[in-house]
Amino acid sequence: MQITGSGNALSAGLAGIQQGEQKLTQAAQEVASANTQRPVQPNQATEKADLAKALLDEKQGQQQVEASAKVVEAGSQMIGSLVDIKV
Repeated sequence: MQITGSGNALSAGLAGIQQGEQKLTQAAQEVASANTQRPVQPNQATEKADLAKALLDEKQGQQQVEASAKVVEAGSQMIGSLVDIKV
């Protein structure tokens, strides 16, 4: 028996978690290097905007991981329900 619906949900959820983790990692690196790699200039508006964008990207990555984890959980419950029905 092939369960395509829940398997697709699990695959999509896991892919979403990986993408969210990548976004989080990249954003965290940008935040960490914000003050160490760039020289201090009189006009720091660009640097502050870059830092703000990186912080927003971090939050988006976190939310993506959380939402994708819920998709994986729902897919897992769906498989569990199908197994309970068939057994």
